Amino acid sequence: MMKEEPDAALPITAGMVATTAFFSMIWCFADGWMREPGWENFGLPGLFLDPNMRTVAMAVAWTGIISTSANFCVEITALGRVPSSEASVILATEPLWASLFAALWLSTDFGANDYIGGFLMISACLVNTLQPSFFHGIIGDDEEDDEPTNDLLQLQGSEGEYETV
Repeated sequence: MMKEEPDAALPITAGMVATTAFFSMIWCFADGWMREPGWENFGLPGLFLDPNMRTVAMAVAWTGIISTSANFCVEITALGRVPSSEASVILATEPLWASLFAALWLSTDFGANDYIGGFLMISACLVNTLQPSFFHGIIGDDEEDDEPTNDLLQLQGSEGEYETV
């Protein structure tokens, strides 16, 4: 979609942010925080007006504006400029990069699950780049499956006409 309309990043971002906000609202209602005493301070007007909640309010504003909206906009714009194969690798390894940056900047520890998950993500991306002929050598090659059937279409000539065989 971004290839055909490169200026569509803002409408796509608006849709993504609206969806995120909607499901966050559902989560807040289902979480039950509105039954607690003093819940008014956790709503938007009280959150920004209560001096004791300023740090929380700034964290909520940062998360909504920078971490969600700006991130979606930059990500959609950037992914519209790269081929889809590269975009899929970038999106598939996004949790791995987040974990690596957290380990470097925040000194978080990696456990066995983190190493296994990272290995599986990288393995999946590498396997995705292999040609189908590579797997025929490993799994075995059935000659019967290579026979054309009535469901197949073949390209005829250079005009791009298709004909059922």
